[in-house]
Amino acid sequence: MGTRIFILYTGGTIGMAPSDPANPNSPLEPKDWSYLQQFMPSIRENGYFSKTRGIEFTYHSLDLILDSSQFNTEHWITMAGIIRNNYDDYDGFIIIHGTDTMAYTASALSFMLLGLSKPIVLTGSQLPIFHPRTDAVTNLGNAIHIAGHKAFDMPVLPEVSICFEDRVYRGNRTIKFSTNDFKGFASPNYPPLVELEESIRFFPQLYNRPAESDLQIMNSLDTRVISISLFPGMRAESISRLVGDDTKGLIIHTFGAGNVPCTPEFIRAIEEVRNNGITVMFITQCYNGSVELGKYKSSQVFRELGVVSGGDMTNEAALAKMMWVLGNFRGDEISKKLLENVVGERS
Repeated sequence: MGTRIFILYTGGTIGMAPSDPANPNSPLEPKDWSYLQQFMPSIRENGYFSKTRGIEFTYHSLDLILDSSQFNTEHWITMAGIIRNNYDDYDGFIIIHGTDTMAYTASALSFMLLGLSKPIVLTGSQLPIFHPRTDAVTNLGNAIHIAGHKAFDMPVLPEVSICFEDRVYRGNRTIKFSTNDFKGFASPNYPPLVELEESIRFFPQLYNRPAESDLQIMNSLDTRVISISLFPGMRAESISRLVGDDTKGLIIHTFGAGNVPCTPEFIRAIEEVRNNGITVMFITQCYNGSVELGKYKSSQVFRELGVVSGGDMTNEAALAKMMWVLGNFRGDEISKKLLENVVGERS
């Protein structure tokens, strides 16, 4: 039997087309999988990948194809379930996804699908596949090489990753940094796992290889989380107003290496939040770098209050991890698990 790849189509720019076929400037709307296949003859039955590499594709779509800005945690749970149900029958998985929330989905799936031994590759495009200058064909072709590693005699990448513009990044280390650059995504605190130029360069020493040998699903997510970004002059009472009675987690995007206003009002606001049993985690607003609580005096007091350092996690990874930890762990385990490097999300 040849290599088997499961492609899950969820929507996004890659499969959009003008809502009015007679007006190319009409608003874009998602189209179904058959529309994409018109522009990718190489992935059809008896196409290039089938004839030359023996790759067998299986295609599946979400019940409702969406712009990824419309996704929520239920979509993540659905995707994890689809992969779980098909995991044993395929060598690799590709998720075609909109770029807006791709890094959030990749981060969430990395926590929900533990013990991976097969690649799960998310990809999409900045321009729709019908566009004459589209990046969709290259991105999808590259993703096929990663998911179909056996057919190309390449190392297996046993992670959730994002494949975009000739680079493959760890999914939970990736951010979307541009709305119009073909590069689109970056991994500010971790190098690329694969570079796909004229030749393909793998860096297996960077791969995350968990101790678990079997796939483990942990898909409980607690969405009672608030994420806020500090700004000069922010009033401390804003935190109290934002944090509701049912809030379980608060992520604060701090200045620099974890610095926040250390006024009595701000300290009291964080202390009140902690006294209400809410887990608080600091991450940095900077794309590159890490929170180091206690490095500066302005952050020392918050470490003493039990605030957790998010280290060098991205915003997307921090949010997904907070939801996942609150959904699966209790008591002292929550802070310990947030500080733990679970699937390569933090240094």
